[in-house]
Amino acid sequence: MSENTNCEKLATVLNTASQQGKAGFVKMVWDNQSADVQSQLRPLLSAEALQALDAASAP
Repeated sequence: MSENTNCEKLATVLNTASQQGKAGFVKMVWDNQSADVQSQLRPLLSAEALQALDAASAP
């Protein structure tokens, strides 16, 4: 995404997707973000979204 990434809107999308059980989508979008955007997003994510990310990164 561009430098103009709206982290609050993106967090809302990821939180909604995780509530709908779309962990694969959450992980795909997350992986397409820069480390800087990820660091801004993480505090905005719900417990479900964070769980989806953690589950996707587990071996």
